[in-house]
Amino acid sequence: MQILLVGGAGFIGSRTAMRLLEAGHSPVVMDSFDPQIHGDGGLDHVDELRRQMPVITGDTRDREALDRSLRSADAVYYFPASTGTGQSMYRIGEYCDVNVRGAGVFADALLAHRSRISMVVVSSSRAVYGEGAALCHEHGRVFPRSRKAIDLGAGRFDAVCPRCAKPVQALPSLEDDAHGPVSIYGITKLAQELIVANAAESAGVPSVVFRYQNVYGPGQSLKNPYTGILSIFIQLLLAGEKINVFEDGLPTRDFIHVDDVVEYNIRALTAGISAPAFLNVGTGVRSTIFDLIDVMGKALGLDPRHYVSGDYRLGDIRHAVADTERLFGTLGMIEFRNLDDGVKDFADWVAAQKLTGSANDSFRKSIEEMRGAGLLRTAAGR
Repeated sequence: MQILLVGGAGFIGSRTAMRLLEAGHSPVVMDSFDPQIHGDGGLDHVDELRRQMPVITGDTRDREALDRSLRSADAVYYFPASTGTGQSMYRIGEYCDVNVRGAGVFADALLAHRSRISMVVVSSSRAVYGEGAALCHEHGRVFPRSRKAIDLGAGRFDAVCPRCAKPVQALPSLEDDAHGPVSIYGITKLAQELIVANAAESAGVPSVVFRYQNVYGPGQSLKNPYTGILSIFIQLLLAGEKINVFEDGLPTRDFIHVDDVVEYNIRALTAGISAPAFLNVGTGVRSTIFDLIDVMGKALGLDPRHYVSGDYRLGDIRHAVADTERLFGTLGMIEFRNLDDGVKDFADWVAAQKLTGSANDSFRKSIEEMRGAGLLRTAAGR
């Protein structure tokens, strides 16, 4: 098959493209090469893509570029998005333009080329769930609302039951759970996935929407200070700097290695799915920020220096973990790489890169931007 990967020069897209090539397909990459993600160019993985397959510079908002690329495509992977949760809260127009309008332009193009295309695979995010599901001992399974600024400012970081305001226990998110994004990024990703899936269904084209948890691994952008907590933390540790641990260090995330994500991207192409499928992609294992820092210290062979600042970002969630039952039932089970092995793989790759310290400077600048926009604050008493 000839397969178009829109936004395919990024972290997940580029590795998916190479796996498709290995499987005997003919991938074509189209990417806008956003400097925030790719820097000034010259990235090794992009150079390798150019040697192995056609790579087109084009934006998902450019209908003519999409039409040219879709004319000979048998299937499409849709990756493009602005991805910084914190940044999305003060660059709202830009995020809506790239993520929502871009999806709309792509949807129009998809309808025009529907007779040839046999599958669309969409890269989405667990951010569509917001705080996600939780268990209240009085009211059962509930969906906490966005945490209030007044509570965060007082150091009350945990979500509460929306009915009785009592503490709750976080639960894995199910695909049919209510949507409740709490950031502009999450809102735009929800709109994006619904626009593309709706257009695909109207066109009679099968689609799979993957809601990724926190993806990490070799090839992740080391230049983008607005996303990728592992990338940021490892670079800080290698530079001998302390990690600023937000809130109380107890937020949890489901960290999944990029190669496990790519495996499911490949499986989706030939799964025989007819109706739109929305699938969580995560390990089902929740780790705290403290857990992550300990694992990174082991991977780098150093004592990770950190401090708990009480800083918090408006638009962040407290807990996230995937329910994998539907994923396994639809595309089969795999043995996920555990966090220790995965972080060691990533840390070895980061250590081999030619880091100049500019990424850490960019991270500090991003923190200053968020604080200046009133979105990064510090809890009282910290």
